[in-house]
Amino acid sequence: VESLPEQISYQGKTVSTADFLVGMLAEMDLRGYRDEAIRAAAVVATTQLTVAYQTTGTADGLTVQTAEEAKKAWGDYWFSQYWPQLQQAVSATWGQRLIKEGERYSAKVFPVSWGQTAEGIQCPYDFTSNDYERTVKVSLEAFALVFPEYTHSLTVKKAQSGRVETVTSGKGALSGTEVATKFDLPSPSFSIAVTQSAAVFTCYGNGNGEGMSLYAANELAKRGESYQAILAYFYPDATLSGT
Repeated sequence: VESLPEQISYQGKTVSTADFLVGMLAEMDLRGYRDEAIRAAAVVATTQLTVAYQTTGTADGLTVQTAEEAKKAWGDYWFSQYWPQLQQAVSATWGQRLIKEGERYSAKVFPVSWGQTAEGIQCPYDFTSNDYERTVKVSLEAFALVFPEYTHSLTVKKAQSGRVETVTSGKGALSGTEVATKFDLPSPSFSIAVTQSAAVFTCYGNGNGEGMSLYAANELAKRGESYQAILAYFYPDATLSGT
């Protein structure tokens, strides 16, 4: 698999590849996370950037946070402590990425799972996250705009992973991801209870659940797991190249 150049094009500008990878990690907001968890995330960022570069010749479409944006968002203390940690993670894993049988590999991350990933990887530590469970209330008027027949029928179908596959009302059905988007839910894992005054979503996890739970990766790092072991746990069908 072709390696990344030292500079890459992003939104019409030439930028340092290493700086861009640090910006990708900053966007994940891993403040306070252990080095091995951040290194695992750095490998995923490199994998994502490699795929984008090989596909389009640019980094366009990826999301980053600049040093200036990070300093403003985090404050001087966090920036001085955390930004060098991200730079070190990129340096320590430079050129490493996930591949599958020598081909491009689509690796993803998200903040917190609902107990397992969409691929079925167990994440029991995620139950301890403050972001594990959240309640979202929606007015009946807003709910009825999406599910006008909810008073007659409302069926939530979940996959084995806990992700909602479909929500059906009358003859209409939406995917769990579509419902999460329409009602600004933190994840596509949820239950619905309709009361006399509101539709109440009990939501689990944060993010789409695909790939590696960053919270679980950090919990594994706390227990002494290396970034290589963390990556092998979340991406069992991939191999780590460039080491």
